[in-house]
Amino acid sequence: MLLNTKAGFREVAERLGMRLPAGQVCRRPEVDGVVREFLGQYERVVIKPDRSAGGHGMRFVARGDIEGGAALELDAIGGPAGMWVVEEYVDGAMSVSIQLETATSGTRVLFSGEMHTTQGSFTGYVSPLPTSCAHVAGELEQWGLQLGRHLADHGYAGPFGVDALVSTDGVAYADESNIRRTATTTPHMMVTRLTAGSAVTRPAWSVSKGHTRRPFSFEQALARLREHRLAFDPARGEGVVLYVDAPSDGRSWRYAVISANADGVGEWDARLSQALEFEST
Repeated sequence: MLLNTKAGFREVAERLGMRLPAGQVCRRPEVDGVVREFLGQYERVVIKPDRSAGGHGMRFVARGDIEGGAALELDAIGGPAGMWVVEEYVDGAMSVSIQLETATSGTRVLFSGEMHTTQGSFTGYVSPLPTSCAHVAGELEQWGLQLGRHLADHGYAGPFGVDALVSTDGVAYADESNIRRTATTTPHMMVTRLTAGSAVTRPAWSVSKGHTRRPFSFEQALARLREHRLAFDPARGEGVVLYVDAPSDGRSWRYAVISANADGVGEWDARLSQALEFEST
């Protein structure tokens, strides 16, 4: 449970030798002072509630955002004495993660990929890692295996993941761990099940969300996929899956793209955007 908090992860990650942004764990009443101290060293800082929450409650603060004695406003998360983490802001090119599983036989890598985020909040995922960040794959795997050994030493068996940020100069910084099934492990299991027995042996895949210009029922959206030859084909092991039923507004569709190779994921996604008339983001 401690490793599902920012503070718990920072403590263990430092001990295991993972690279982390400069940061400090503190109670809510101390956050304002720590932020001002950090802004004396860094142009921007990130303030995070001490939990894994998909980016909810995070604040990005730059020099000049808090003037004079004005108090820094934070979400009510954690109560009046809750724990927070203040870190230097790392100018990130992309967010990545690796998902693993540890058992009595050892730790094994399940998959890795790039996370799509908006203001720190998770919005989608593509696997495998794109070539632009392939150079961090080895380090990411090393961090995951190290954490797996640590977990096994403490009696844990099961799924877990490590998230990291790749800076604009290509350096990876460990961000957090999730000691549980995550937002990507269930879609991964779906992809594995759907492609079993097909011609695709190592599928590339992504999960995302698109907003159509006008509402569709599920039947109408599926008809569009079939019309444009996009619907998932079990024999080929490729295609698009609408995996969360019809949205209440008929426009905010969650979907998975499954392809035989990484290049194909982008191609399927582009064709889907045209077929369902997604709004540009």
